[in-house]
Amino acid sequence: QKDFKGTLKAIAGMGYHGVEFAWNYGGLKPRELATYLHTIGLQTAGLHTSLDEMLNPRSDTYAYARALNCSFLTTSLAGEVSKDWTATVDRMVAAGAAAFSQGFTFTYHNHAQELAEVNGVIALDQVLARPGSLVQFELDTYWVKKGGQDPVSYIRRYSGRVPQVHIKDMDKADGSFTEVGYGLMDLPAISRAIETSGTRWLIVEQDTCKRPALDSAMMSIDSLKKAGVAG
Repeated sequence: QKDFKGTLKAIAGMGYHGVEFAWNYGGLKPRELATYLHTIGLQTAGLHTSLDEMLNPRSDTYAYARALNCSFLTTSLAGEVSKDWTATVDRMVAAGAAAFSQGFTFTYHNHAQELAEVNGVIALDQVLARPGSLVQFELDTYWVKKGGQDPVSYIRRYSGRVPQVHIKDMDKADGSFTEVGYGLMDLPAISRAIETSGTRWLIVEQDTCKRPALDSAMMSIDSLKKAGVAG
């Protein structure tokens, strides 16, 4: 928020190849942002948006996605699993079809709630298993683990439908967010899984940091480089 362009430049300087935006474009218009990203050598890994935006072919989301040459449109927490989840899945399937008709892929970002069962079936599985669903999966390793499932197993289960993975680590002591490589996630196992799953983007995300955010970003990419996952 304080230094949008400076933050992007710092991220590029650390060796990150791309960035995922979540509603904040620094006040820049689509072409302005595309030009700046080209200047500093960053690609766009994805855009977080809403179902309403995806269902509207004239929304700003599509304008930014086209200008940034971005393939993936993402949303999360689309509805409460404890309420009418079937209706929520219906809307997600419709959004997936709408995004596809515009030349993009809708990826759903999970939190822990989608790992709960609804009528005996895990809520997330209901989204991906719906006949005719074009929805893909942006798997968040932390929230899969928090929901009581194994991230590696989930990546393998939906191989070919996990184009993006949020690599997020969990503190061994208290289960809080921590830098990648400093928690309990099995980086080598995750790396092996994404190699055969068709994953195009491994995205570092840390919801809260215990130190300056750019320091955390540097620690995470250094861990990925040491593990041979990032180059």
